[in-house]
Amino acid sequence: MSSSVGISFPLAVKLPEVPSSRGSSTVFLPAQIKNKTREISISSNSPSSLTVNDGNCCYSETSLIELIRESADERCLKKAKSIHGFVIKFQLIEKSLTVMLNQLVIAYSKCSDFGSARQVFDEIPQKSVFSWTVLMVGATENGFYRDGIDYFVEILGCDIVPDEYALSAAIQACIGVDSIVVGEMVHAQVITRGFSSRTFVNTSLLGMYAKLGRIGDSCKVFNSLENRNQVSWNAMISGFVSNGLYAEAYNSFLRMLGEEIRPNVACFISVSKAIGQLGDVEKGRYINRIAFEIGMQSNIHVGTALIDMFAKCGCVTESWSVFVSNFSGCGVNLPWNAMISGFTISGHGEEAMLLFLRMCQNNIKRDVYTYCSTLNSIADMRSLEYVKQLHGMIWKSGSIGVSLCNALMDAYAKCGELDAMRKLFDTWEESNQISWTTLVTAYSQSSEWEDALSVFSQMREMGFQPNQVTFSGVLASCASLCSLEYGQQVHSLTCKTGFARDKCVESVLIDMYAKCGSVRDAIKVFESLKDPDVISWTAMISGYAQHGMAKDALELFRKMELVLPNPNSATFLCLLFACSHGGLVDEGLRYFHLMEERYGLVPEIEHYACVVDILGRVGRLTEAWKFIMKMPIEPDEKVWSTLLGACRVHGNIQLAKIAAQKVLSYNPDDFAALVLLSNTYREAGNIEGGLNVRNMMKSQAMRKETGMSWICIGGKIHKFCSGDQYHPQKDDIYKTLNVLMEKVQGKKC
Repeated sequence: MSSSVGISFPLAVKLPEVPSSRGSSTVFLPAQIKNKTREISISSNSPSSLTVNDGNCCYSETSLIELIRESADERCLKKAKSIHGFVIKFQLIEKSLTVMLNQLVIAYSKCSDFGSARQVFDEIPQKSVFSWTVLMVGATENGFYRDGIDYFVEILGCDIVPDEYALSAAIQACIGVDSIVVGEMVHAQVITRGFSSRTFVNTSLLGMYAKLGRIGDSCKVFNSLENRNQVSWNAMISGFVSNGLYAEAYNSFLRMLGEEIRPNVACFISVSKAIGQLGDVEKGRYINRIAFEIGMQSNIHVGTALIDMFAKCGCVTESWSVFVSNFSGCGVNLPWNAMISGFTISGHGEEAMLLFLRMCQNNIKRDVYTYCSTLNSIADMRSLEYVKQLHGMIWKSGSIGVSLCNALMDAYAKCGELDAMRKLFDTWEESNQISWTTLVTAYSQSSEWEDALSVFSQMREMGFQPNQVTFSGVLASCASLCSLEYGQQVHSLTCKTGFARDKCVESVLIDMYAKCGSVRDAIKVFESLKDPDVISWTAMISGYAQHGMAKDALELFRKMELVLPNPNSATFLCLLFACSHGGLVDEGLRYFHLMEERYGLVPEIEHYACVVDILGRVGRLTEAWKFIMKMPIEPDEKVWSTLLGACRVHGNIQLAKIAAQKVLSYNPDDFAALVLLSNTYREAGNIEGGLNVRNMMKSQAMRKETGMSWICIGGKIHKFCSGDQYHPQKDDIYKTLNVLMEKVQGKKC
């Protein structure tokens, strides 16, 4: 396990020099150690030297240790075993053997063979604190964190005094076991053994507290440091970033510069990530300038972080500037991937695709990140042809894995090719949680809600646990189907799995209950939230609006303003919807103007359509018409359809004709618009006009789309349409319907 505080392995930090050793014998060094097999002799002509002679070269003990280190650096287990065999075969004096075996423990650990490392450790004749330290670090780096803690306890039990490196190794193990309690115990050892003033061990401590979510304790340790170096500043900045305290990370960076400590690559990566999350382009420009001035902008890792930072700040032009200035001829794919991703998240899909093609032309290696980013951009473009071409390219490259398969499924779904998505899923044998979640989300977003619920059930039957995205998709499907019973079951499952407190799940739960007609349950969920965000507030306002509780919606918004000063466009859309259904014309118009004047939110086409609806519902059709004529953006089909619906209600044939013509100019096959126009004629007493519209519809062979309703009983969805003859219980349904109709007729008589 690597560390942000400078201890990835004891040999990477300042450790005691390897002592010289003594011994003598004659051996054969295996061919795996050197390029050819040589007869080696080890002789000891003086009491303080050791040499290995093959007739041409002499090797000192230091040279053999270098060979062990090479095997560790190269992660070459075969070479390490060969040297180990050499060490075992020839009896070295105890001191030399200890040195060699310590190095072999490191080599085996680096080669991910910790079992052998432990066996070698047991063979060490004189186990020093160094020996225990390399064992602890080896255990931690191989994921055996609890063993690392146990080894530290053994050190204390065998009267070996731990040094700062052993303590740092124990601290890394505490991070691995995710135990703040054990970490505090190790911290106590640091204090009692007099290491509390050592920068190295304290840097490890502040890193531990940050990674375990105790950033306040990290700050205390950091502030107690007498000599803060580059590593300790990096650890503090990284800690702030990992705990979501991005502004504090940036401020720490400024303080670091103020103390004239030069930032390194890791520092720039951390602070760039913080600025990207803040979305503050001015701070980003300052970071970029510092990187340029000290000559680090052209570093591949720093430049990649800067490209990503500017893209997340919404300034992709500056990302492009960094890329063109430093990496347009780079043969490494990191900055290319970052630039493609930047174009994608900024909505520049075509530029992302062009850069990908240029990457191919320059024969730069494409990896899973390249393909996933490019697929995301193509999916946003809804370009099915490009998706198919890239699918073929990935297949030919042989690099397809589960991550790419999931990205391809998502791309096919966004292009409307659900069959292709499902075929890919069914033929891929290594599906994971994300694969199933992609399937559920795709069906939910494509209005195939029954399929979403079905896949969700299959997912659980196959043993895959849903995550917050899965729950959001299935709850949205329950809302669209008005399936309260199923939604309640899913809600219970979110409570059991701990996802009920996830922000996106909370808001979808509120929306689900509101759309299923249970506004009381929606209120209960909302009131149980400890810190509702803008999405949760908006969901509850929408719930009130859907149930005609306009005044409650407006009152909730006023409460929201006291807590969250920045509502979004969706919030105002829900407010306008509430005013429309509540007949609150003046309030609706006030909120429409307020969103731009006070909050700087530019109204979108949906907001304009809501205002037309507000005016149209109360019969102010002329005013609605004038409002449309003054719109700064071109009114679309939705706006004109809204006006047409209001004209039918209030019998304004003249405006209805204009609105219908506008709707048909966008969609000549819009049957609903002609039905509305026909009904406007008839309800206004102009029967002939209505018949003319109907006759025109018949002459053009226009057919009304069949309406459908459904009900959920016992977890099963039952669909119905007018004159339905396909339901398995149709005879009982029609029999009951006839009985009801007879009762209705009897009441009329």
